[in-house]
Amino acid sequence: MRNLLLLLLPLILTGCGQSVADTTPVAGPKTHSIQITDERRCHQCGMFITRYPGPKGVARVKGQPGDTAFCSTSDLFQFILQPQNRRQVEQAWVHDLAQTDWDKPSDSAFIPADKAWYVVGSSRHGAMGPTLASFSSRNMAEAFANSYGGKVFAYDQLTLEMLAKGGHHKHKHH
Repeated sequence: MRNLLLLLLPLILTGCGQSVADTTPVAGPKTHSIQITDERRCHQCGMFITRYPGPKGVARVKGQPGDTAFCSTSDLFQFILQPQNRRQVEQAWVHDLAQTDWDKPSDSAFIPADKAWYVVGSSRHGAMGPTLASFSSRNMAEAFANSYGGKVFAYDQLTLEMLAKGGHHKHKHH
């Protein structure tokens, strides 16, 4: 009976068609692993997240159950840099492109966003065009910038103005 309950627990805890694994970060040695299923949609634009290349983002927002997922690092920062959202974001994660492939980033390669280095203005495109390439190492970010263009910035150097000037898309909200 106990084993049956353990097998059924994820089904019991499922809501809105998403499994418990959709929103639960699991601590690893230096990364956070977050499973983004094929049905998961971007909080910012509504696109299916896994259908597009490039690094993704995930944020934990105060007062909201689970995590909020984004189809690109650009969308993540469009959200977390908004003045009304800044204090509400408890934690954010991005793909470490030193550990994963651009075209199909692995869920096992998430790292804390505030520890990452970002390449802004590269020629590589994500879900809706240009996006921020994210790396755990400044050296890897610089090597990427040397290959694909762009400039390297730390997390606390990123601004909404920088995203707008870098050719990143902006979502229109009604």
